[in-house]
Amino acid sequence: MLNKLFINIYIFLLLIFFSNVNANEPVDIWKIEKKKKENISINSNSENQNESLETIVIQDNSVGNVEQEEILSKRKIVGLYDPEENGLDLEMWNNTDPKKIFELSKKINSMILSDDAKNIYTKLLLTNSYSPKNELDEKAFLEMKSDWLIKFKDIELIKEYLKKNVDIEPNEQLTKFALDELFAINEKKQACEFLEELDKNFKDNYLTKYSIYCLIYLKKNEQASLRYDLEKELGYNDPFFEEKFQYLLGYASNSLATSEKDLLNLHLSFETNKEYKYSPNDKTPKIYWTYLSSNNLLENTNNIDIEDENQISLLEKATHQGNYKETDLLNLYKRFQFSIDQLLNIEEEIQRISKIQSRALLYQGILLNKDPNTVVNLSKLLKENLERENISNAFDKELKKILKNYKFEELSSDLTGFYSEVLEQESFNDEIKFNNKILHQSKLVKYFGKENISNKKVEKDLNNFLKKIKKSKKNYLITKDIILIEAMVSDGIEIKEEYKSLYNSKENTIPTDIQVLINDQEIGMAVLRLIEIIGQDKIKDLISKIKNMSELSECQVRMLSYRQILLDKVSDFKTTIYKRNATYERYYKTQYREYSINYDVKLTNGEKHQFIKADLSSLKTQMEMLQSHIDYYYECIKTLDNMAFAIRNRIRLDDEQQ
Repeated sequence: MLNKLFINIYIFLLLIFFSNVNANEPVDIWKIEKKKKENISINSNSENQNESLETIVIQDNSVGNVEQEEILSKRKIVGLYDPEENGLDLEMWNNTDPKKIFELSKKINSMILSDDAKNIYTKLLLTNSYSPKNELDEKAFLEMKSDWLIKFKDIELIKEYLKKNVDIEPNEQLTKFALDELFAINEKKQACEFLEELDKNFKDNYLTKYSIYCLIYLKKNEQASLRYDLEKELGYNDPFFEEKFQYLLGYASNSLATSEKDLLNLHLSFETNKEYKYSPNDKTPKIYWTYLSSNNLLENTNNIDIEDENQISLLEKATHQGNYKETDLLNLYKRFQFSIDQLLNIEEEIQRISKIQSRALLYQGILLNKDPNTVVNLSKLLKENLERENISNAFDKELKKILKNYKFEELSSDLTGFYSEVLEQESFNDEIKFNNKILHQSKLVKYFGKENISNKKVEKDLNNFLKKIKKSKKNYLITKDIILIEAMVSDGIEIKEEYKSLYNSKENTIPTDIQVLINDQEIGMAVLRLIEIIGQDKIKDLISKIKNMSELSECQVRMLSYRQILLDKVSDFKTTIYKRNATYERYYKTQYREYSINYDVKLTNGEKHQFIKADLSSLKTQMEMLQSHIDYYYECIKTLDNMAFAIRNRIRLDDEQQ
């Protein structure tokens, strides 16, 4: 239940934002009750003939409230959940600028969210509430809900949402998406029954085509015929579908026409023409691949010509996307023919042959070898080869199966990292699981641990990561990533000039303070802000991290105290050196006069200076020792400054994670 999650988050908010106990008590984000409209009635028989100014003001407000209610009543309430179930409110978006809602929602949609964040976001968007204040904002608000449902891809949730709101907002885009997704996974019966439940004559031609076909599929031919005739009278014209319609109702003996215009046309082509074959390519929509795979219409890998590398490349991409089984691709790799010499010198040979051949050779080498280090090394090379082609998922499940045959202790040190990463056993401080797709959760975090990692290695990995971000054209780093980069740069890690534009360490990326949003009763926006903060993290992990905050803060205070103590020491030593230096100069003048006038032997100028330095050597040594102490304390101060910076950034990281 979302309520349980809300409780956890609320505890978190209390710890972070409500620390000032003497401040005015903030509005409870989860328990806000809808303000009751005051109905002021003035008793004409009242003995009090003098109305107060306050009463007049209330009267005026009540009129305004009536007008506001009329405005609100015209706005659509589209959702799935009762606001009271989740401690929300019908008016939770009323006080927020719609532009801010859409901007933050767009940012959240671009993030990788944890299951906790996804669930809260889903509950928030699908909770019944008034939409923003004008028609354009209302349309964008409804599209925001649909976009998230499409991205989330929970078909059962989409069906429930559409059925509940079809009379208020017949969402044709979302309906088409749901039907296509169900057809793609070979759930035609479920799709057609769902469309029948909606009981809506959509204006969209594609949905009209779906409606007529589903009536035929559900063996309601008379209804299908009547519906088609009606649509024809209204101007509907689709020669391809008309041919299929005639054939499916038995009015035509054959139907050989084919079309890949949309998914339903593709399905009708297969259903009505048993000789039809469709060969997907690299531009084929993903949903077509899913349809072909679910309906066993993809070409058998045993029939693929191993000389046709274009076809094999397409198969690799399809496997990466989950449309072919990994075993199908790997069995294809087995069909390649290699010489004994090639199999004995795999690492040298893969440099001379094509990329596809090299992957086949590496896989065969994995199968033929029994030595743990050799097998893991070849597996690593194969995985890296696939990663360079952006098809790494083509060798994922099978890779784990292979590595599980060996123990961590059997492997050389250069392979243990790969082994642990693949099997998801690698951890930092025995707590943090690495996710190399996210900067602040990647192995780069190890730089701040106990492991001895060279700056060159870190620089290379960091710049490679930024290169991938720039190449992807997302150019998106969240605050936690920026703080991590900032900390590394402060330690001397250099970032290439071409990647510096990807982040701005001085930019304040933290949105409007949540407490302000709560106080202003921008409840929906406050929850959106919370979802942004949670991001990829689990709520239970966030709660546990709060415990470290006080310790870090205490440590920061101690660092400042030690720094001040050292500065005081430096000041004392400088004063002592100043006094000793004055004594040194005074004695120097006295001794020079003594050696010039009163000494028994006449000395040269150089001899006088040598004698004087010898006399004052002890004092000179004392001053040098004091200066060494000062230099040492300055190094200590520098170290404390670096530690304080690290602590500050750790606190900021924890703040962002929480």
